[in-house]
Amino acid sequence: MTRSSHRQSTLARWWNDPVDHYWLLNFLRHRGHLAPLRALIGSGGVAMGIALVLLQFTQLTEPVSLSRAVLGTLTIAAFAWPLYWWFFRWPSPRTSITLFILTDLGIAVACAAQGAPMAAMATTPLFAVTGIYLVYFHGPRATAVHLLIAIATVLGVAVWLSLSDEPGAVFLAIGKALVSLLVTVGILPSAQFGFWLIRNSSVESLVDELTSLANRRGLQDHVSRLSASADPLPAMCVLVIDLDKFKTINDRHGHVVGDQVLVRTAHQLRDVVGRRAFLARTGGEEFVVIDRLPSAEAVALGERLRAAVAAAGPPAVTASVGVVCGHLDNAADFDRLLHLADTAMYAAKRDGGNRLAVAQP
Repeated sequence: MTRSSHRQSTLARWWNDPVDHYWLLNFLRHRGHLAPLRALIGSGGVAMGIALVLLQFTQLTEPVSLSRAVLGTLTIAAFAWPLYWWFFRWPSPRTSITLFILTDLGIAVACAAQGAPMAAMATTPLFAVTGIYLVYFHGPRATAVHLLIAIATVLGVAVWLSLSDEPGAVFLAIGKALVSLLVTVGILPSAQFGFWLIRNSSVESLVDELTSLANRRGLQDHVSRLSASADPLPAMCVLVIDLDKFKTINDRHGHVVGDQVLVRTAHQLRDVVGRRAFLARTGGEEFVVIDRLPSAEAVALGERLRAAVAAAGPPAVTASVGVVCGHLDNAADFDRLLHLADTAMYAAKRDGGNRLAVAQP
């Protein structure tokens, strides 16, 4: 692949990549940064509301009564903004993007309500505030919509300024528009692309390249987010699955076939546990399942996993399974449960393999 085609492929993946709104949300929540961010976003509404109040005392577009009514409505919305962000749940992706696109439109209307083009141009940098949020919490397509609104507004104000009585109006309009576009538009696409590269690299570091399951680091990240959750956790079950005598398969059939068996096993385990459970390959031929289940259901799940592995082939392979259930309040609790499940799995191996053992928490 040439550099040009590789670059085009990367850009295409960036543009078409499904946005994981909750990835950054969980990242910030886990590190204790979500509350300060909510406070900051809400404070932005307060600042915008104060600015809109002050604009009421400036020269406004005719009819002045309509302009005052428009600015008054926007002011009420601006002061309602912090109430939403400070006291309600974080919005869903759809609600989030709707709020910020509506804010973009509100900024455009506020520019149009100004009585002087210079005042309108001075309002356009507000687009940078909404743009920063869209860059990090939404994808390039949402950012593109934001850019279209910002560019259309800045160009419209620039035309208005060029037709005004300001000295050197045309050159002034071009200069002001370029500065405004640099602030509100120029840096956002590159910032969004750079953040996408960093986020993807971070996510990929949590995934096992061979099976596309979470790796050990991904498992630790998942457990950290679970223990940091404000939601109460019911009994958490940990299952450790280890293929029996896997070295024999590598020795007899080669590592290519061994890798195929690992990939096949990953698909089998995923089919059995479904989407609710978390599944990871933690190294070699060992897999770990985490799920919120009553103990009896966890044992039944372990038996289904063992049977699914044994039913596949060629080459035939079996698995030993260790199961434990207990409360998960922090990462140390998980380490203890994982150790118990791992010990139970080795007990099943010592008993001949292709069986399940249950540990007591």
